[in-house]
Amino acid sequence: MINGMNIVDEVQKLGLPADSYIVVGSGILAALNIRDSNDIDMIVSSEIFEMLQKQGWEEGEWVDQKVLKKGLFDVGKIWSGKSVDELLRTSTVINGIPFLTLSDLREWKQEHARPKDLQDVVLIDRYLKSKS
Repeated sequence: MINGMNIVDEVQKLGLPADSYIVVGSGILAALNIRDSNDIDMIVSSEIFEMLQKQGWEEGEWVDQKVLKKGLFDVGKIWSGKSVDELLRTSTVINGIPFLTLSDLREWKQEHARPKDLQDVVLIDRYLKSKS
């Protein structure tokens, strides 16, 4: 859940073409009900990025790139050095929506090691253990 809303429903409302985006960051944690999320981070193709830019999405920044923002969404073109095409090859699809895998998210969070990331590593490990 994200602010009381279903993350899959919110992404579907964008109506983006299949294979043009992936939800990254804590999105999969919300989709699997591991914990709530405050926003929806996505990586999109260059074409979709340009389309959203033309639609008036606000410009913002992540540490390493320019992003577009609208409502709950933060949209970029690269995640951990990988494009949407690269990320989609190993994605986890939930109700038709592609997400960064839990293992890739865990690796990213372990690498960044901020307190909130390390809390998520514990939650991911607990979830994976409960599923094995």
